[in-house]
Amino acid sequence: MDANKVKRTVDTRAQKDPRVARELNEMRTTNDLRQVDDDVEDIATLFAWEAPEHIHQIRNPQWFAVFAGVIALICIAFVFMGNFIASLTIAMIGGYIFVVAQHKPSLVRYRLLTEGVALGTTLYHYKHIDTFNIVYEPGDVKTVILKSDKRIMPLIHMEIGNADPVAIREILVQFVKEDVHLEEPIIDIWARRLGL
Repeated sequence: MDANKVKRTVDTRAQKDPRVARELNEMRTTNDLRQVDDDVEDIATLFAWEAPEHIHQIRNPQWFAVFAGVIALICIAFVFMGNFIASLTIAMIGGYIFVVAQHKPSLVRYRLLTEGVALGTTLYHYKHIDTFNIVYEPGDVKTVILKSDKRIMPLIHMEIGNADPVAIREILVQFVKEDVHLEEPIIDIWARRLGL
């Protein structure tokens, strides 16, 4: 798909319809797609798909029992060392991981638009995305990693699910530089291996 051709078509439509022009201008300045009319979003959409927000691994009761036992042992060890704050911190982190491990992922609508990439109703503009890479290992991980210029959230993940990674790449390389050395953070890799 030629994204520039679609962009020219969108701009032509905006010249003919002032409402479309206003909504496209709004899309260029906002990160919240709820402020943009749905039909204008559809006009500006180059590719769309749905996938779970993360890969969910079903865990058996033994996994939870081992996890609880390890957390309990660590907490008891910290109590015997007199470090009650560390013990409480580990217990809270363990509780959080326990809740997260049971949470089934939501289905997210991902879109590549003429102005940026959208995860649900949040738009990340191409001008704020430095590079991207598609990590595609069937059966293990299928995700698009986008490196943004934001310090708070430098990496944005888009799960591919059953979408075509080649089509996604063909569109993204027209807007963002591809960096084949951009990889998943080590914490994401370990979390997946631990079943989180």
